[in-house]
Amino acid sequence: MNTSIYVAGTGWLYRYDPRAKILLMVLFCILFFMPITLIGLALSVLLVIVVGWCNTGKAHMLSTFRSIAPMLLFMLLFSPFNVRSGTALLTLGSVTIITAEGALEAFRLGCRFIGITYVCTLLFATTVMGEVILALRFWRLPYKAALVVTLSFSSIPFIAESFTQIAESHSLREASEEEQKNFIQRLKDLVPTLTSVLVVALRSIPNLAMSLELRGLGRSEARTAWRSLDSYTRLFTDIVISITIVTVLWLIFKA
Repeated sequence: MNTSIYVAGTGWLYRYDPRAKILLMVLFCILFFMPITLIGLALSVLLVIVVGWCNTGKAHMLSTFRSIAPMLLFMLLFSPFNVRSGTALLTLGSVTIITAEGALEAFRLGCRFIGITYVCTLLFATTVMGEVILALRFWRLPYKAALVVTLSFSSIPFIAESFTQIAESHSLREASEEEQKNFIQRLKDLVPTLTSVLVVALRSIPNLAMSLELRGLGRSEARTAWRSLDSYTRLFTDIVISITIVTVLWLIFKA
């Protein structure tokens, strides 16, 4: 299970201290829920997207949006129905379906969802997993908890990649690539693919268990680390920059 969402690059975000990067991620997630204007929220999210584009590239940015597009679409379609008070935008007879306030609230939720997803994705896309564990340990997160976080971001891409490979393998066995299938048939075709992915995931459990044993998980001895963060020499400066960025955005866009 060596699949990772790390994207090799040379942007300034790659040279940013991982410990300060985690702090910046947490502060941005807090900022998205602070009482700031809707325009300020949108501009803050846009700033994160631009930074990600400049560091990890356009392809990674588009792949991130494609992965969250179904959930984002579902959120934008159904969130406006939760707010019925205000100026009506869409009515059905005497019943108000969508209001201006509901649409703005849906837009706010969408911005928050995109911002949090992309900020967290950038952390793992610009930092190798070993340094992520060390950075989490620096902030006093227990080793087991840090390991669970990093394993989650390794296993999810592994399962997703397995699903893609198996789906492509099944499609090559079809008699005709031009064959048009209805929605029900497509759902039926997913069953063997999902079954194969489940088998692959289950077969990876022994390998993962052996990997954890080799890392000394469960032993009483004090753990040591092969990697270190000594190559990052601007920890204090990067932490100050992280706090300053979020503070300036808060002061400019606060409601």
